[in-house]
Amino acid sequence: MADDEVDAVDGEKKGKGKLIGIVVGVLVLLGVAYFVFLGGGGGDSEEAGVTTTTVVADGPVIEVDEMTITLADDPIRYARLKFAVVLPAGGDTTVVGDRVPLLKDAVLTAISGYTADQLVGAEALDTLRDQLTASALTVFTEGEVLRVVITEVLVQ
Repeated sequence: MADDEVDAVDGEKKGKGKLIGIVVGVLVLLGVAYFVFLGGGGGDSEEAGVTTTTVVADGPVIEVDEMTITLADDPIRYARLKFAVVLPAGGDTTVVGDRVPLLKDAVLTAISGYTADQLVGAEALDTLRDQLTASALTVFTEGEVLRVVITEVLVQ
């Protein structure tokens, strides 16, 4: 009878050992899955302090009327400009539409200081686009507009 009791105790120990092994194995697999699929962990020290930004989706685009602007050249030269404002997804076009005259005034002030040579070329258009976006953000201060896109520039 003593041998039967020893076998029963050994059987319970083997059963508990298998159960513990299975639980540990499952926990290890869950940990690996977390790191692989969800990107858990602290990451490299280079990533420390990195913040994430939310990119706002583009929404409606409002085309602004064509503008003819006198440039700062001597003799006088002109630029014809067409541009549009990009609103965030779900943006209110009526609010933006009501304030377009203020935007046109800001654009007129910004571009009238340019010469014809400063408006020619891809780099010049990038600079102009950035300046127009900055002008738009001074008029629309509550996030109504994301950026300005240039649809046409003609320098005479």
